[in-house]
Amino acid sequence: MADLVVATALRIERFALRRGLRGVPVIAVGMGVRHPSRLALPPGAALVVAGVAGALVDGLAPGDLVVDDRELALSLRGNGFTVHHGVVADSDHVVGSAERSELAARTGALAVDMESAGVLALAGDRPHAVVRAIVDTPSRPLLGPATLGGGITALRRLAAIGPVLRHWADTKVKEVRQ
Repeated sequence: MADLVVATALRIERFALRRGLRGVPVIAVGMGVRHPSRLALPPGAALVVAGVAGALVDGLAPGDLVVDDRELALSLRGNGFTVHHGVVADSDHVVGSAERSELAARTGALAVDMESAGVLALAGDRPHAVVRAIVDTPSRPLLGPATLGGGITALRRLAAIGPVLRHWADTKVKEVRQ
């Protein structure tokens, strides 16, 4: 039985994450969780929702990670990644520059995506976490010349975090089984 399942939105995110997670199910559920039926969750497995996101606040850079689970954030930071522990807001659309500050103020979130909330609604009481690599920021909007570089940086970061995700899941699943 797998101790970890990783859900992502896009196939390119899935490709990046699978590079560091051989043997772990990495499932693309589509933007906005268009295909929830693809998400097969074995009993007892931990769930990580991972992929790219947009920063809502200044101080985050492309490739930085936003993680909602404190233990996982500390573990990633201890392995040399730039990590911000905090909330990832949910949106049903790509958030433009004008909306970022309002969404951050209303939710207290550091980043925004379109899938995490929908996937986590399927998690039940299993261990779960959200890990998002930043592509765009308030000063580097998604529809700009820096997007390609930010995207490549974020995908490389996702490809590198696999061993830490696996260790976190193993620890969490053992805690639940005890």
